[in-house]
Amino acid sequence: APEAAPPLAEAQVEEPAPALAEVPDWLRDIAPEEEATAPEVKAVPGEIALPFVDTVPLTEPEAPEWLAELQPEAAPPGKTAAPVFEEPILPQPEIEAAEAAGLARAEIPAWLEAARPKEAAAGIIVEEGVAETEGLLEGLRGVLPLAAAVEMPITREGALPAEVHEASLARARLLQDLLSQPTKTSQPEAREPVATVSEHLQRLVVGVVLLLSVLAILVWRPLMGSEAPLLTRPGQLGGGEEGLYNAIEKVSAGDSVLVAFEYGPAEADELDMVAGPILRHLIDRGAGVSIASTRPDGLTVAARVWDDTWKVIQDHPTPEEEPGQYYEPEYAYRPGDATGVSQLLAQASGSPTLIVVLTARSAPLRWWVEQVYAKYETAPPVVAGVSAAVEAAASPYLDASAGQLRGTVSGLSGAAVYEKHRGTGVQAAERLNAMAAGHAAIVILMLAGGGIHTLIRPRSREER
Repeated sequence: APEAAPPLAEAQVEEPAPALAEVPDWLRDIAPEEEATAPEVKAVPGEIALPFVDTVPLTEPEAPEWLAELQPEAAPPGKTAAPVFEEPILPQPEIEAAEAAGLARAEIPAWLEAARPKEAAAGIIVEEGVAETEGLLEGLRGVLPLAAAVEMPITREGALPAEVHEASLARARLLQDLLSQPTKTSQPEAREPVATVSEHLQRLVVGVVLLLSVLAILVWRPLMGSEAPLLTRPGQLGGGEEGLYNAIEKVSAGDSVLVAFEYGPAEADELDMVAGPILRHLIDRGAGVSIASTRPDGLTVAARVWDDTWKVIQDHPTPEEEPGQYYEPEYAYRPGDATGVSQLLAQASGSPTLIVVLTARSAPLRWWVEQVYAKYETAPPVVAGVSAAVEAAASPYLDASAGQLRGTVSGLSGAAVYEKHRGTGVQAAERLNAMAAGHAAIVILMLAGGGIHTLIRPRSREER
């Protein structure tokens, strides 16, 4: 065991005691009379010399008279003063005086008496619990023990009442199903309309009338050997047709003519009627025709129209026509819209005498016009055969100030006028006549149907 340190008193025995400091005169004058000079304390051997300490006992200051009056009277010896928060118990004479006045003495209820604090029995030792032997709480008593896991409350399914009716259970299940289902917007059921026999009969009559009115015009000439009655008659050459006719008339035999087929099978029903008369006029002039297109199906349509035109010339030639020997034109295809048009013009041998554009859209017409005038310093004349829908888009190029198109043939009406002027057939006129017959049949059916329903429906309402 380590040695104990020597007492402090032994280490300071030989040192002299500090001398007491002299008290100044001003401090001696204000000192109380009872205060005596502290005797000089000599250091006792074996004891520690303490610093200067005043041993004179302090007197308790006297309270003023007004404060002494407010102080409560001191309790007599042997009695303990009541706490401040407890009211003093009335003396027995006052209680007797209250009973004499007729006031009944109150009794403490049993439930309040049970709540009265009871003094602990003497001699009972309260156990403070086992002291902790480890951890941060070492030495403490009454510490709550640690729980191994958080105790979760036990949930029990509420049992149904003993007597539950089946109807109540059914309603509860129905409500549960309704709450669990997602909300859906109610939509009316679409019912297919059921046509009656009269409606089917009306549709059949309309279809038969339209079909007969159109076919009658188309098969009249082959069956009857004469021209069908014309509902529409082609007029005279207009500004566009006349310009195209004059441009082709200036083409000499052997001149190179580039024909651009910029339409497909979807537009062929209308544009074939426009392309046939133009090609027939070029063949009659003896021009060297070459065909180009930026569409993959354009060359297929061009080959068919070229062969059909030669067949018509050989089967039904006019006295003025000198078709010559059949030949296959040169075909060229380049995709790429305006870029393809530029490549086709660069591929053409020399500068063509005339360029013919056949299209049912306005964009190809614009490509060809722009690229022709961009490539050649002296651009060759450009003419076009377009559908009736593109006639408005082509009209600005026909303006005299622009002069980019020399002439155009637009739709069936333009083709019928061109055929009539050249006297080469009435195919376009017959097609236009059949269309007019269909329109006339539609008007007649509308008038007849309106009259029939006007007469029949009032009677049916009266019968009901």
